[in-house]
Parts: sequence; C-alpha cells; structure tokens
Amino acid sequence: MTEQPISVLDSVAATRANVYYALARALDQPNNWDSDLPQILVEAMAPMPEPLPELGERLASHVFELIEDREQASIAHAKLFLGPFEILVAPWACFYLEDEPKLMGPTSQYAAQAYADAGLAPSEKRKDTPDHVTHELEFMYYLAFNQATTEDVQWEERAMRFWRDHLGRWLPRFADAVADAAVHPFYDVLAATIKGVCTVEAEEN
Repeated sequence: MTEQPISVLDSVAATRANVYYALARALDQPNNWDSDLPQILVEAMAPMPEPLPELGERLASHVFELIEDREQASIAHAKLFLGPFEILVAPWACFYLEDEPKLMGPTSQYAAQAYADAGLAPSEKRKDTPDHVTHELEFMYYLAFNQATTEDVQWEERAMRFWRDHLGRWLPRFADAVADAAVHPFYDVLAATIKGVCTVEAEEN
C-alpha cells in the first residue's frame, strides 16, 4: 500500500485518503498490524464529523492494548473473515451484490476493471479476489490520494462513481454484519466506524 499523502492540494480529499487508508489497515490481519496503527487511526478520524473522532480514539486504544498480544484479535478476525470451516462475515462484495455469489464473477470483474481503468495493474501480492473489502478500501485510498495531490478532476469522478455504483451499495451492510457478529470489542467499534464513514460518504455523494 502506498504511503499516506504528505503534500496536498485538496485537504478534503487528503482526509478521505487517510480515512480509507486507516480502515484498510485496521481490517488487515492483526499479525500484520504495525506499531503506528493507533496513531494512524486517531489522526485519520480527527477531522471527521462526530462521532468518528471518538471512535478513532477508541479503536486506537484497543489496538494499543492488543498489539502486544494479538491472539485474541487474530482469533476474532479469523472467526469473522477466514474460517477455516465457516466465516461469520463475507468480506467480498459479491456476497452482497449478487443473488448467487460467485468469487471472480461479475462483481469481482467490475472491481478489477475499475482498478485497471485507474491505471492499477494486477498485483502479485494480492492474495484475494479484487472485490475483497481491503482491496476496495485501498482503491478508494488510491483515488483520494491522487485527487489530493493532483489537479486532475478524473480522480474525484472515479471515486464518486466507484462509491455510488459499487462500494456504497454494500459496505454499510458489511459493517452491519460485523456488528451483528459481536466477536470482539475492537471489531464492534470498527463496525461503527465504518458505518459512520459510510454515512458521511452518502451525504457527500
């Protein structure tokens, strides 16, 4: 994942970039969390409307406690998204947008085409289908980053279209599913944070 914006021309887009960057990092496997994640969460949510700054503080507090002993968080993450026998919450868009979900089906292909149209080549590091929640959040970060650091309006247009036609149609339902699963306080707060971000995006689009 690219580093967060440093020099920006659009501060609103920079805030959005940081928010999506933070959410993607928080949804990664806890074993991949870096020590700077609490700071990233706090700083990303601070400029957002209430209650997101408070939720960012709460997320950071949980991560700070869990990062020294990640077993509980790793177990919760596996229950939610990995299995091995069943998962509580599907992390793929196709499960929310298709009547008969199929990995690498039309929803996944839509995401892959959106990435390609924005100049992103398929990554060898990507271990899941293009419509996985972390990949889509990283894509929103990429679009917002480019909007924040260039004067090309195409980046804002791409972000609005991807949200309106795709991510905004399923991410709130994903957040609700995480909240309903209630596997760990960290993920409860993360679900509320994602839902809050979705509300902000819906109001602005």
